[in-house]
Amino acid sequence: MKPERFKFGVEPLDFLLPQGILRSSLIGVFGETGTGKSVLLNEIAYRTLKRGDRVLMVLLEDTPASRLMNFAALGFDVMGYVRKGDLEFLDCFSYRLREKGIDLPEDLAKVLDGAKGIVNVEDPRNLDTFWDQIERDARSMRGRGIVLIDSLTEFLTITPDPSSLLDLMKVVKAVVSKHYMVPVIYTFHFGFFDDFRYVLEVASDGVLDLRFNPEVIKELLIKQMRVRRMSGSRHRPDWVTFDVEPGKGLVILRK
Repeated sequence: MKPERFKFGVEPLDFLLPQGILRSSLIGVFGETGTGKSVLLNEIAYRTLKRGDRVLMVLLEDTPASRLMNFAALGFDVMGYVRKGDLEFLDCFSYRLREKGIDLPEDLAKVLDGAKGIVNVEDPRNLDTFWDQIERDARSMRGRGIVLIDSLTEFLTITPDPSSLLDLMKVVKAVVSKHYMVPVIYTFHFGFFDDFRYVLEVASDGVLDLRFNPEVIKELLIKQMRVRRMSGSRHRPDWVTFDVEPGKGLVILRK
């Protein structure tokens, strides 16, 4: 049986993972704040959409409107995909605004009105509701597309019992990745909930690390990426230096 694979279309990842990844993978992207984790997920989403596949992006640190502006800053126009529902934002952040009685500005509300790709989660602290939506989308994608979660660190700030989140991620791995063959990639910040992070890494099929290059002046914020491990996929073990260019996304500076 030939393994089904997912190619990213993102220059540094394609260099580090020339075969891509198994579609049955649960992968963590780990790094300090500012190392480019969310930008990486944005480009993975854009490249996946351009190939004609669907993307479910779980937003735990951002509103859909704010994330759309981040895509635009990269030179990636995804609003058409959101309107059609090919890019779906599972909004687990705006409940904070609703709890304070704050509405979207009128101009943003008009832009987002009727978009099929925006799904509000009334209370993401209810993990059953969160899971139901992810499972529904994964079932409809089955063997196509990708699920992106940004970020699990934020989830831990709203989940009373971290063990329940770990159990949920194991279910996501079993059902979404292994059964429906939809890869899942999540981000996680270094320096927070480290005990949980170590356990989560063990439960994942692959680990990507992002960092600031320690060999240059840190104020320059030169970023690097590596694949620490990836089950079922050949990978290069070296750190790759990259930058972000509008319209191009992540580009390798030196190999």
